[in-house]
Amino acid sequence: ANEGKTVTSINLAATFAREHNQTVLLVDADLRMQMIHRYLGYHRRLGLLDYLERNADMRDIISWPGIEKLTIISGERVIDDSSELISSPRMQSLMKDLKNRYDDRFVIFDAPPILGVADTLAFAPLVDCIVIVVGAGITSRNDLKEAIGLLPQDKIAGFILNRHKNPNKLYGRYRYRYGRKV
Repeated sequence: ANEGKTVTSINLAATFAREHNQTVLLVDADLRMQMIHRYLGYHRRLGLLDYLERNADMRDIISWPGIEKLTIISGERVIDDSSELISSPRMQSLMKDLKNRYDDRFVIFDAPPILGVADTLAFAPLVDCIVIVVGAGITSRNDLKEAIGLLPQDKIAGFILNRHKNPNKLYGRYRYRYGRKV
């Protein structure tokens, strides 16, 4: 929590939509605290929870935030115990549908934090890969090791270090020679 996973998911989805000229679907799968629509500044009543619990239709839960080639599923309702819904047959069917229907689309999920709730562990078998957001100065080494140990190792695609301050602090210590003859 508070490591920037939601903002990172939004930025990753927007970057893929703009830079790779690919259609991206960003899904707010943190059913305990759906925030994507709020971060993007619009009201959205229906989301993934409505699809899973109330059989809402896909076209009713997808929204377009005004960024070309980016669609979003993020809703207002939240639930305290969502791990059963995340691993439900309806969710498995949705994942299969998203993979088969849109082979040229990236689907990015903003999932709950790995530690503390079972949702992400229930969700991990359904996705192709996992990118772990690590908050600089927030995530302890022990927590990171524990989180990595809980996830399927073959699904971990990498890490994003977030909130690192002064990334160019050491730049001035090096001398570079451009155009140097060999």
